[in-house]
Amino acid sequence: MPTHAATNRLGLLIAAMALGLASTAHADWRQYRDGADRNAVVSTDLGVPDDRVTRLDTPEGVRATPTVIGRDLLVGNNNTGTLQRIDPRSGKPRWQTQAPNWVHSEMVWSGDTVVVGYGNRYFTSDADPKVTNYARGTGESGVLALDARTGAQRWQFRTLGEVMPTPAIVGHRVYAATGGRAIQVLSLTDGHQVGLIRLGSFVSMSSPAVDDAGRLFAGGGDPYRLFCIDTHDNRIAWIADFPDMLGGVDDVPPAVAEGVVVTSGVYTTADKHVFDHRLFAYDAASGKLLWQADLGTGGPVKNNRSGAPTIANGEVVVGSPTSKQLAAFDLKTGHKRWSLDTGAIKAPPVIHDGRVYATTTKAQLLVVDAASGRLLHQLRLGDQPLAPAGPVLAGRDLIVPSQDHHVYIVPLAYLEQARPTADDTTAAAP
Repeated sequence: MPTHAATNRLGLLIAAMALGLASTAHADWRQYRDGADRNAVVSTDLGVPDDRVTRLDTPEGVRATPTVIGRDLLVGNNNTGTLQRIDPRSGKPRWQTQAPNWVHSEMVWSGDTVVVGYGNRYFTSDADPKVTNYARGTGESGVLALDARTGAQRWQFRTLGEVMPTPAIVGHRVYAATGGRAIQVLSLTDGHQVGLIRLGSFVSMSSPAVDDAGRLFAGGGDPYRLFCIDTHDNRIAWIADFPDMLGGVDDVPPAVAEGVVVTSGVYTTADKHVFDHRLFAYDAASGKLLWQADLGTGGPVKNNRSGAPTIANGEVVVGSPTSKQLAAFDLKTGHKRWSLDTGAIKAPPVIHDGRVYATTTKAQLLVVDAASGRLLHQLRLGDQPLAPAGPVLAGRDLIVPSQDHHVYIVPLAYLEQARPTADDTTAAAP
């Protein structure tokens, strides 16, 4: 008799074949950056030229990581709310549709259903924390489900407060963290509400992470907390409080691996113009604080304050927009392995084959030796900040979203030719 897991994998493979995805081992993309460790590495070969950078045009800035579906990309635009499925080989969309508000969420998918959150970061002018409907997000906010083949809307669920974090698909349910101080639990099939988890904190950009045990982790603000939710019964298992935190944990998508969940936040110092950025690691099962580490100090950070971690090979690698450094720590002990001055990094990096690939707010794609922290290569991509959601490695190509209206696809072979001090611009689109 096949196991439940084997049956589920078979179902996903059948769905993938129906979408024409049999050429890839990548069956679905159910949460932010395709996994709780946030290390977005997939085996898909996109089939683009390997001797130059491919530049895909989109209608507006891209702040969310494009997701891989078959050999295509699902891309959402920030202010316009444009949603596209793009063939990276031709640069043309297979379909295009519209969300009612901003899109900071990835377009996650399972089978033939795509799910995306929408909403903006603004508070209403008369917002009062003591009022029941106090929320972050003006205008329409909610979750859309689309047909992966055509882009046609399957359902829409409107929420109190934005859904800028990427929803997570768990089984046949969708978990959407909101600016309404709650997590909505929806049916993947028809979008009906099947649960509501009240947090008491609004979630800004802290996309939920779901580990193999079915535990969901997300950070909230006002008050600042890290939540662990058991998705088997939708109850809050534990909460870590940060009473003196200035911000950050509500923007940080937690990273989880080997039973450890990692997040970060910013604190004030005696000098009110200088801020302290700290990294925290908790036991995923119990919520016990295992260690904390200093990410350095610096001036104030505009908008998203996140230092978003990635976990791979027993290490945490995280950039800081506060101290403008990239650093690596031992996952179990918090011992700092190395740090490197890089400029502001908000996005989680990719770690693969002894390399760390990180993107900066100054439009730089960096290649760093994972063992020593030495800068190996550097490539400038456009003239606007690269997206705070970070790159994806698909086969031998890095997918890098940018706020300059483009998605860049950078072959590793091309990137390895760049010098550490290079200030290159990209080639034109095909």
